[in-house]
Amino acid sequence: MTSLRQAYAHIRDPSHLTPPETSRSSGTTHRSPPTHPTGDDPSVSNPAPRSARKKRPTRRSAKPVWQKLLWVPQEFPDNYTDEATFLDHLQRNPQLRSYEFWPLAAESTVIVQHVCSVAIFACCFAGIYQERTSPFTIAYWGSGATILGWVFCEYWLGHDETRFDHGPEGENEDEREHDLPTNATNSPSAMLDEKQGSGSTNGTKGHEAVPISGVTLTMLSVPTQTRLTTIKSGILIYCTLLGLSPILKSLTKSTSSDSIWAMSCWLMIINVFFFDYSSEISAKFPASLSMNAAVMASTVLASRLTSTTDVFLLMLFSIEVFALFPIFRLDLRRTSWQAHLSLTVVLVGMAGSGLGVTVSGGRWKAGAIGAILGYIITSLAMGLCSWWLIGLQKYKNEIYGPWDPARPVIRRPWA
Repeated sequence: MTSLRQAYAHIRDPSHLTPPETSRSSGTTHRSPPTHPTGDDPSVSNPAPRSARKKRPTRRSAKPVWQKLLWVPQEFPDNYTDEATFLDHLQRNPQLRSYEFWPLAAESTVIVQHVCSVAIFACCFAGIYQERTSPFTIAYWGSGATILGWVFCEYWLGHDETRFDHGPEGENEDEREHDLPTNATNSPSAMLDEKQGSGSTNGTKGHEAVPISGVTLTMLSVPTQTRLTTIKSGILIYCTLLGLSPILKSLTKSTSSDSIWAMSCWLMIINVFFFDYSSEISAKFPASLSMNAAVMASTVLASRLTSTTDVFLLMLFSIEVFALFPIFRLDLRRTSWQAHLSLTVVLVGMAGSGLGVTVSGGRWKAGAIGAILGYIITSLAMGLCSWWLIGLQKYKNEIYGPWDPARPVIRRPWA
C-alpha cells in the first residue's frame, strides 16, 4: 500500500522526469508509448475530484393530479381549486345565435299584432263611450270574425289529421299504427274502456256509457268531442256575461273616472308586457296574467257605460279579442307565414285608422291619414328596434365553465 502511494506521488510530482524526457535529455531516442485517442494515457488512471463527479439522478415521487371528484380519495381539501386548469374549459356565449335584420323584423310582427289588437279594443270602447259607434255593430263584426276564425282552425286541424292519417307515400300501415300509441291510450274512449276493465277485474260491474240523444260517448271521435266542448264553453261564457252584466254596470259607480282610466291603462300595459309571444306548441297560451289583466281592464271600462246591453256587448268583444283571437293568430302563424304577414298589415291599418278617428274626431279622411301614419310609425319602430337589439348583442357575455352545477337528466316513467 505504501509503495502504491509513493508511485502515485512520483507521477504527480513535476520535478521528476518521465522516462521519455529522461531519454531525450540523455541523447538517446526512444519511441514514445502509444497514447489514447483522447490524448490521455490509458495506463494511468486520473480520477476527477468528487465535486466534479456527476450525481446520479434520484427518482422523485410524481406530483398527484387533482380531479374534480369528491368521491375519489385525494390529498387536496374539498374546496381546493387548481389554478393551472381552472379556466381551461371556460366558454363564452357558447349558445349565441347572431341576429339578422330581416328575420328579426319579421319575428317582431307578433308583438305588432298584439299591440294593434289592444289599440283596436281601446278605439272600440271610445266609440261606444262617446256614442259614436253602435255596440251592436262591434259585437256583430267581432262575433262574425270569431266564427270565421273557428271555421278556419277546424279546417286546418282536419287537414293536418288527414295528412297524418294517410302519411307519406310508401309508408306501411303497420308503421302508422306504431306511431299512434299515445293517442289510442289517451283517448276518452280508451280511458273509459280501461276503467270498465279494471272494474270488472276487481269484481265490480263497470258503468256503461250514458247515451246522449241516442249517441254514446264512446262512439264520438276526439275532434267531435273537442268541438262539443268548445260549443259548451261558448254557451257558458255567453250566459255568464249575460247574468253578470247588471252587476258589472254598477261595479265602479263610486269610483271617479280618472282612477278608472289610470287603472285600465296600467292593466293594458301589464297585458302587453306579460303576453306570451312564443310560438312553441307546448307553451301555455295565452299567459294567465296577461289575459286576466286584459279582462280586468275590460271590466272596469265596461262599468263606465250607461246601459246593461252595452256592458254585455263590450265584455263579449273583450273575450273575443283577448282570449280567442290570440289562439287564432298562433294557429295562423304555424300554418301560413304569408297569411300571418297579411293579418299584420290589416291590423296595423285598422289600429291606425281607429286611432286617427278617435283622436281627431273625424271620419274617413282622418281614418286614412291615421292608417298611413300607422304604417310609417310601425315600420320605423320595427326597423329601429331590430337594429338596436342587434347592436346590444355585442354586450352579451354569458360564461360557462366546469364550476357550473351539473344538470341531472331526469327520465320520466313513460319516456
